Formats: sequence, structure tokens, C-alpha cells
Amino acid sequence: MLFINENRLNLFSFSSNNFAVLMDFDKTMTTMDSDDSWTVIQNPTIVNPKLSVQSNQLFDKYGPIEMDYNLPFDVKSTHMYNWYFHVLNLYYEYGLTYQNLVSCVNCSNITLRAGLKELLLSFYQNHIPVIILSAGIGNVIELVLKSHKCFYNNISIISNFFTFEDDILLPFSNPIIHTCNKTIDLLPNSLKQQLFKKDYFLLFGDFIEDIHMVSKKALNKTLCFGFLEKNVEANFNFYQNSFDIVLTENSSFYDVKNILNRRMKKSN
Repeated sequence: MLFINENRLNLFSFSSNNFAVLMDFDKTMTTMDSDDSWTVIQNPTIVNPKLSVQSNQLFDKYGPIEMDYNLPFDVKSTHMYNWYFHVLNLYYEYGLTYQNLVSCVNCSNITLRAGLKELLLSFYQNHIPVIILSAGIGNVIELVLKSHKCFYNNISIISNFFTFEDDILLPFSNPIIHTCNKTIDLLPNSLKQQLFKKDYFLLFGDFIEDIHMVSKKALNKTLCFGFLEKNVEANFNFYQNSFDIVLTENSSFYDVKNILNRRMKKSN
């Protein structure tokens, strides 16, 4: 299934320098069957196996809440904060080190979605700002992009970053970024000013909550892409009512590029 709101799509006219990009990471930039940036650093052969066991218990409790689109947003947001708070504390409790983290990433199953590297290269070559706004683990995201040689200087990562001192994890003290509170408001003012000079935004996510990365006012100039590959039939209507384009069944960024090409201004 593929849904394109043609009326919305036709409102946009993209050039090489009139838009900025906001992207989720887990299951958006990566494939549906990839490890996510949380579980990748729970490898029981590298870190304490109890971490993975207790994290899975929390997932069993909170995972269904995250996918419940009938739940009021404020109620879900409270649950998401509690979930992330408890999982972050597990990494500290079980002594995650920076070397643990690197080792876990090096042997992980994180696969970038097809066409992503080419699209990121195009954004870099055209000086298009790319903001990765993720409720995952920023250290993991950075290492993965660097390993694929696509962490360009036009990319900024706003996420949950661990801080280490002499390889030891320090207590997490930054505001926790979770599914329901990751918004453009988290960006440094200098980056916000850069973005708001653009005529349009492109937004990519895999949860409906991802559309809250921009304000309701900014949504008017934002073309929103949603990847839906889990419980497609049950959730398709929710996604169709939230995203301008809904991509299912192993969709790629080649599909995204083909759609964008329809609205790109031709160079003189």
C-alpha cells in the first residue's frame, strides 16, 4: 500500500536550497528488522545480561502503550517518560562503558534503509540542513552514520547522548527525549534560526507522534512522510490521517526520491 495526498504534495515546490529535513532514526532511517539504538547496546555477550532481561520486561509493559493511538497524548507522554527514565537508569546501574557501547555497535544488526545514503549525500552536496531528532541513543546514531561514511557536516543529531568519563558512564542528567516530546523546540537557537529561514520542511518518521517534531503552524509548510510496516492494516487509517505520504511494505528512500522529484524545480 502507498498513500499520497496529492493535494498536499502539489502545494510544494522544492529547489536545492529552500528546504530543511527533519528525520527520526530508528525504523525510519533504518529498516524495520534492524536493531534499534537502545537494544543494540543490550548485547548480553558484552554487557550484563540482566540489563537486557529487565529492559525487555519494561518493553512488554510500555511497548503496547506506545502503539496505542486511542490513548490521550498526555497520558501516553507520561508513560513514555517513565519508560525511558527506567531504561536509562539500567544502563547506569549495570555499568555500561564507552568501549561496551562501541563493541555493541560494531557487531550490531543495524541496516540503513535502501536509498538513504544516496539521499543524505544529495542533501550534503546541496547544503540542505538535516536534523536527526531521535528518542534513541545519539552515541549509537553517530557511530552508525560514521561507519557508513555518511555523517556529513550538514547533519545535526538531537537525541539522548550518554556522557562518559574515563570510559565510565556518568548519571544521565540531560532532559530525556522520548517518543512524545521530541520537537523542534529542543534545537539550539542558532539551528532554529537557520531552519526557519527555509520555505519548507521535509519530515520523516515511523510513529504518528513524529509529526509533532514541528509545531502545528509549521506543519502547513511541512511535507510529512510516514513509514508504516508493523500492524499495517490496523494502523493505516491513523497514518493516512496524519502523514501526507504513507509508505509500507519495505519502502525505501528511492521511493521518497521519486516522489520528491515530482515537486523539484527544474534547474535553468
